[in-house]
Amino acid sequence: MPPVTAATTTALRTFLQTILPPDLPVLLARQNRMAAPNGPFALMALLMHQPIATSATRYTANTRIILQQQDITVQVSLFGEGAADNVQRISTLFQNGWAAEFFGSFHENTSPQTASDAASDAPSGTSPPPLSKPPPRIAPLYAGPARQIPFINGERQYEEQWQIDLHLQASFALSLPQPMASAARLALADVTSPQGSPSA
Repeated sequence: MPPVTAATTTALRTFLQTILPPDLPVLLARQNRMAAPNGPFALMALLMHQPIATSATRYTANTRIILQQQDITVQVSLFGEGAADNVQRISTLFQNGWAAEFFGSFHENTSPQTASDAASDAPSGTSPPPLSKPPPRIAPLYAGPARQIPFINGERQYEEQWQIDLHLQASFALSLPQPMASAARLALADVTSPQGSPSA
């Protein structure tokens, strides 16, 4: 399964780009050698991975798969003119059923082809391409309160900044080798005593 962190930021960035003004950049925070864009922009910063359920275990022929449901907290910061309106738009839509439909559709559109689709799309006389592992399914949980944060730019001037914490649920999977017995050998044993009655 692809890394949960990368899948989460990709899905959330696509969501933000869909609902925010088209000319507003959405960037990943805490990057080296990256100057702030001119004009309004948004930053995403992952804050926390919190387990929300007991891990489950599944088995294949030679693999043990451990599944963990997590609450992933992402802080979204909006800078510049219109930041207050933009953060309100995020808060409203993220906690609406529309967001669940969006992330569900995003998962389906980014999932690899099924075996039958891959075989039908392959040219005749060639083998279908190998299937990649599907991305983890991500769903919105809830959003925290929007808050205004003082921000002073490089010219020592105050700029508008608002922050909101978005909580998403994602599945983390860890695969481990699991030895299995390929065959079993049975042997009969006499469990009766010399007197013919069952032994103690």
